Amino acid sequence: MVRGTGPIRVLVGEDSPLMRKMIVEALNQDSDIKVVGTGKDGQEILRRTIELKPDCITLDLEMPKMDGLETLRYIMGEWPTPVVILSAHSAKGAKLTLQCLECGAVDFVAKTQKGNRFPAEELVARVKIAATADVTKVRFNAPEQSIRIEEKRGLSTLVESVVVIGASTGGPQALMEIIPKLPEDLPACVIVIQHMPPNFTGYLAERLDSRSRLIVREAESGNQFLPGHVLVAPGGKHFFLEERLGRPTVMLLDRNELQRTACPSIDFAMTSMSSVFKERLVGVILTGMGRDGAAGSRSIRRFGGTILCQDFETSMIFGMPAAVIDEGFADEICPLQEVAHCIVRNVDEISSKAVQ
Repeated sequence: MVRGTGPIRVLVGEDSPLMRKMIVEALNQDSDIKVVGTGKDGQEILRRTIELKPDCITLDLEMPKMDGLETLRYIMGEWPTPVVILSAHSAKGAKLTLQCLECGAVDFVAKTQKGNRFPAEELVARVKIAATADVTKVRFNAPEQSIRIEEKRGLSTLVESVVVIGASTGGPQALMEIIPKLPEDLPACVIVIQHMPPNFTGYLAERLDSRSRLIVREAESGNQFLPGHVLVAPGGKHFFLEERLGRPTVMLLDRNELQRTACPSIDFAMTSMSSVFKERLVGVILTGMGRDGAAGSRSIRRFGGTILCQDFETSMIFGMPAAVIDEGFADEICPLQEVAHCIVRNVDEISSKAVQ
């Protein structure tokens, strides 16, 4: 679905009258957005979606009659519309949010930030980005499908190569398509840099782990780069590489409040790894808004590594891949369903060269 001209028409789904008022006021303060309706429960949201045909929907997770997740499934199944989830910053909220992202939600905003402040500016920014997304491109994964393996075994040898995947808006859905397809004997360590706040990346790692043949964990300082392992960079921390006793080791740094870059930053992670792994590094840029990953891709290419980009046809938002492709850094441009195959092929080629 391509949005027409004029202000972004938003439908607000929220059962709390106070929170609903705050959301409406925050959105209506921006001249590029117009709130065209509200709903206090899932059934009302569905009715208003049919009536109003909004450009974007903000959706609370905890609503009476029909909760946010069930409402989202109906919306995406019948009237695909960009949805931004309003999530509680809690364990339950984080888990439900990840399920919503798998079911087609474009993005989410935690209802409160530092000092219990309502994130009005962030909500406006996320709605503007979400309204540009083409949700008809989303590949849906069965929310409760799980790959159960009796024993996941990481390879004990030193890592032969490293794959670093950068993603933003639409990334969780893309990662659920890619990571489960990677074989358990992959002789590479996979690093995931997904733009996501603290408390959410841990649950992303858990859900990926439950579906994958590889071992998936949220990264911690001191982790080694091991084959057969996937490390998800924690939200709110930058992922770097340092060498300890001659071995590449994970280092995590808290975000500097003066920095305007996304945290974790794809550029920071790729740049820190490119000079160490050189031609043994494969960078992957997935769907997302902005240019994070362009500078990192330049560094990877400069040191002899390889860059794969998700294509326009399957990217929910083509900003980040387009930035890399426009700079001429992409070695391959792949549809989402083929990204895992391209990763494996490039890793195998690196392994073959190492044997020669």
